[in-house]
Amino acid sequence: MHLNQAVYLLSSFVVPMGVFSQELPITTTDVFIQSGEVSADSVVIMARCNSEEESSVSLFLNGEVQQEATVTNETDFTISFKVERLESNVRYTYSVQCTAISTAEARQEPLNSMEGSFKTAPAADDAAPVSFVWVADLAGQGWGRNPNFEITSVGGKTVSGGYVVFDTMEDLGPDFALFQGDMIYADNAIPASQEIPTGGNWTNNPTKDFVAVTLDDFRHNWKYNHGDEKMQSFLAKTPIFVQWDDHEVTNNWYPNEILVDPLYDENTPANRLYENSLRALYEFNPIEEGSSIFRSQKFGKHLEIFFLDFRSFRDPNPENEAPEPSAMMGDEQLQWLKDGLSSSNATWKILSSHDPLGIVTGGEGDRDSFGNESPEILGREHELKDLLAFIHDNDILGVVSLTSDVHFTAHVNMDPSRAEGGFTDFKPLDEYVIGPIHAGSFGPNFMDTSFGAIYEYELGPLTLGFERWANLPPSEFRLQSFGHASVDEDGNLTIKLIGIDGEVKLEKKLSPEVSNGGSNPSGASSMVFSHFIPLVSLFLLVLN
Repeated sequence: MHLNQAVYLLSSFVVPMGVFSQELPITTTDVFIQSGEVSADSVVIMARCNSEEESSVSLFLNGEVQQEATVTNETDFTISFKVERLESNVRYTYSVQCTAISTAEARQEPLNSMEGSFKTAPAADDAAPVSFVWVADLAGQGWGRNPNFEITSVGGKTVSGGYVVFDTMEDLGPDFALFQGDMIYADNAIPASQEIPTGGNWTNNPTKDFVAVTLDDFRHNWKYNHGDEKMQSFLAKTPIFVQWDDHEVTNNWYPNEILVDPLYDENTPANRLYENSLRALYEFNPIEEGSSIFRSQKFGKHLEIFFLDFRSFRDPNPENEAPEPSAMMGDEQLQWLKDGLSSSNATWKILSSHDPLGIVTGGEGDRDSFGNESPEILGREHELKDLLAFIHDNDILGVVSLTSDVHFTAHVNMDPSRAEGGFTDFKPLDEYVIGPIHAGSFGPNFMDTSFGAIYEYELGPLTLGFERWANLPPSEFRLQSFGHASVDEDGNLTIKLIGIDGEVKLEKKLSPEVSNGGSNPSGASSMVFSHFIPLVSLFLLVLN
């Protein structure tokens, strides 16, 4: 979620929908590929024939044809293949070939993708080490693909042009990546030039001069980001798990909302945008058709990740400040999560979400996550209370939350000893917050105190002396970040919050014996800071 104030920065750049600049092409790749949803014995491989012709598509695995299909404009020339009966914890190579079919059905010269690779998950009882990254917030607030953007990594490597974060992450060689949400900004334009608040101008080339309404509009947003060469290289080597947040549709949306934003026609139903966005999400990402955004996946003996959908089943945002309970996950998803946590034998049970549990987001009357700036338990916090009580009552260990959304970096600890909402029967819970990877930076935000949440670490514009809502670009790379997590053979979990230049901002090591680090986790963890960032008290109204 982002500031309503930031919207005005973009409104002047909105022109008729569906128009891209011609200075640079959106993509130079003949065939786009990516993999995802890796399990111990399967993977989903997605491809797009960028010639945009009806084509025969062949999927090669380790050099042999596995599956074939035909793509048309019905799916914007995209296709996803599910490959099964694979071996666990093995790296495979793959490629995709598109052969255009002319009106006379004469075969044309085939177009070939780059070679991709993926590694299947370890078997459920295998204590093999696993590592992954988690990311969010790409090309928001007008900061798009800048061919002149350049950083020097902490290792001395110069990275130039476009989404440099993907080069940094690729060098780490993660087994997979979590794309938590806001991986497009369908409601944000990307102008040719945008003023940097601290001085100078940011250049976008290509541009994206529209907000998304139609199915093709949403598809174009994915094509814009997928056209970045560094992102393409990362995706070809790293399987992903895709979630979503609001900007895949529009800012802070909820089901059945009637939009009053001037970016849209009067009384535009959010559900219309939602339907188009969801279809584009499934077309342009390696997600099995018919599968749910909320699901879980085991990665060997020590790790299970629960991918949550905090967007599709929520009650209206204004209800989040009422005394009565309101939904964030909804009954079905909440029960699924409880069942999964209670039956999991993994050492670590990761909650992957696109909205934080304790940080306040959204303005008054539009609180977009659980927090609502009141110490009382209100609205969606009743659902969070239910979940925390379940974890406590069933003595479920090893629960850690990884999240994003707020455009600053943080480590948050929730502890019953500090809870102000009158409910204390819950285990301490740690939450690690990253982002943006390439968008405007804001915050840090006010913290809701109902469940005793505090910042153990925070890094945003305000902590470095800028305005809280500065909307600083990726060139202020100290404030752009992603997360990295790894589990070793003994079940020790290491979490790092890393800048897009590779600088480790925070490193925390957790042993499996004490999985829910509290206020004083006695020997359970060690923490490393790359530098000291002073904590700042936050008591101002947040419009995030």
